Amino acid sequence: MAVKYWHELNQGAQKALQHSTMKYGRFLKLYKQPDWCKYPDALAGGMGCWSLIIPGRIRGPEFCHDCELKK
Repeated sequence: MAVKYWHELNQGAQKALQHSTMKYGRFLKLYKQPDWCKYPDALAGGMGCWSLIIPGRIRGPEFCHDCELKK
């Protein structure tokens, strides 16, 4: 099973996943945060990176240029 980067999915696919019945553990096995992001558990919903979780908001590292947790 290939792990995909969450930020590389199009906005429609991200929204569909957010409204699906997929369990959180399965989601974390299938999708991962960008390599440049060192935010602990960035995809952890309300406790993760809110900017990353908003569908279509972060498409590349340029969005995170001011973040202190960007590698």
